[in-house]
Amino acid sequence: MATIYRQIGALTQLLDELNREGIDVFRTLDDVRSFQNDYNNSLDRIRARYGEILRQEVVELEAKCTRISSELDRRISARETLLRDELEDLRETLVANENRSILLRWFFFFRKRRLTKRKTTLENSFENEVERPLRRGFVRIDSLRAEIEDRSNNADNWVERYSAGEIEEQQRILSVLERHNSLFYGAIGEERVARELSRLPDTYTVINDCRLEFSPPIYDRNNNDRIYSIQIDHVVVGPTGLFLVETKNWSRESVENTDLFSPIRQLKRSNYAIFMSLNQAVSGESLANFSHHWGDRKISPKSILCLINHRPNQEFQYVTTLSENQIANHVMNQRQTFSQIEVNSLVENLLSRIA
Repeated sequence: MATIYRQIGALTQLLDELNREGIDVFRTLDDVRSFQNDYNNSLDRIRARYGEILRQEVVELEAKCTRISSELDRRISARETLLRDELEDLRETLVANENRSILLRWFFFFRKRRLTKRKTTLENSFENEVERPLRRGFVRIDSLRAEIEDRSNNADNWVERYSAGEIEEQQRILSVLERHNSLFYGAIGEERVARELSRLPDTYTVINDCRLEFSPPIYDRNNNDRIYSIQIDHVVVGPTGLFLVETKNWSRESVENTDLFSPIRQLKRSNYAIFMSLNQAVSGESLANFSHHWGDRKISPKSILCLINHRPNQEFQYVTTLSENQIANHVMNQRQTFSQIEVNSLVENLLSRIA
């Protein structure tokens, strides 16, 4: 199995875009794929979880209502006993007053009016007097019972209310992913090609998302282009050479769209920059293994365009177009070009330059 460096570029771009929008729940392409495939089930799980939370709330409210009711019953019982004792005392006091002398009854007149009024109140409104200082407890119980009834009778509405935030976030994530569908499908294509390249023998190295910067820029005289940087989906280095692989998971419409930047032109541009950069390194002795007593060897990268879906019928100069299942055999079937020492030297040089 080939040695693999770095994550595929389209996935890195996709994760960067998601992070910019505050979405950091994905690490791999499988994470994204699983989210999309499981989207509806995940919404059902969210609702089920909040349904269980709602049921637990009802249980807790019922338990609370029972506790308050028990405490209220205890206080009612105590207050009934207290008021019955008070009523009995009032009756005894008023009866005793009737047996007093006229003078004492006269002094007791105003107190008698107050005691008689209280006795009448207790006799005529006993339950009201029992409940009067406990009314807040009754109000609390009524409120709890109303909450329990509301949650029980309108469970679906409560679940939707509780789960709204999480479901809206899931919907937002799906919407963001749909806006970046091109990166997602690009990542699928690059992943498939990277998987095929990983099956190369261990004498090969694959560098995914190879990003190089040049200062000063490399000047392409033929195209009047100053190349400051390049990005290559996959760079393969092995005994049979150095290969630059650009992957496109494009539909027929995309292939025929003249507004999209040509991957052939992109590969030629990258090839020229790599060719000039590495051969300058040979001349500058940064790649001393490529020096020969007859002179410096030339490093000539080969360009491959790997198309996942639609492939044009045309052939292109300096670029080979392949499908994903052809690419590994194509790389291995080339003439041996580098020794393993030279392969290792090239890989080390490229990795040291990656931006």
